[in-house]
Amino acid sequence: MAYKIMKEAVLNDLKENINENKVSYNSFENDEFLNELQEKDNQQNAILEVSDPSNRSKEDLENAIKLYEHFEELPLTLASDEKFWAYLTHTSFWEYMCKRWPISAAEGNEVEFIKTRYFFSSKNKTFYRNGLSRLWWFVHLTYDSNKQDPYYYTRIILSYQDLANLLIETTNLSRNKTVLKAILEVILKVEELEEENKIQKLKNKRVFLREIAKYINLVGGVTVWDRLNEKEAFDKTWHFVESQIEYIHDVKFEQYITK
Repeated sequence: MAYKIMKEAVLNDLKENINENKVSYNSFENDEFLNELQEKDNQQNAILEVSDPSNRSKEDLENAIKLYEHFEELPLTLASDEKFWAYLTHTSFWEYMCKRWPISAAEGNEVEFIKTRYFFSSKNKTFYRNGLSRLWWFVHLTYDSNKQDPYYYTRIILSYQDLANLLIETTNLSRNKTVLKAILEVILKVEELEEENKIQKLKNKRVFLREIAKYINLVGGVTVWDRLNEKEAFDKTWHFVESQIEYIHDVKFEQYITK
């Protein structure tokens, strides 16, 4: 597949003139961007859907899988290149972006919202927040060809929209698939124990995840997580988790075997 990217000069020009282009970002018209990119054809790619404006994340899982399969052979250099994703958000996936990330959804500064979702944020040069690249990376970091369902972990992480970004943006987690999968298994097991009334429900899962992330970073300085298999990574993580949960009626959780 041939890939198109923005020229650096065009990228910088668009980012510097977001205020002047706000009208376009508030509409479904991207003619100005097509002119800037010298694109004559505005063929919209319809593989991604947003069917419910009141629940725009509803199809995130399906869209992530579709986008990943569409760009399955995408080189990692392009997958982390702002010029590649910014080109797509302003051209073939413009309609999807307008539906999934309308400017009306901005909480706070609209310019920063546009920079984050349509480009890469100027404050935090991460590709995990861009409206398209986030989908591709969620799948890339969780895809497991050894599973009967290779999207098993993708389904888990995108079931927790409020936690997904925290997991992916924690460097030591996103760079190590083994430990990321272990944490996703831990989240599942904690939920199972909560539903079975074996432990007290966690008051704040985000704080809980942050504590696990801190632990991973701390242990990472001593233990090379890459050398652990999935069960070993799970057991090591669960050993810490047991200090963060409270059992009901002294019910003790014997080690789960990872799936």
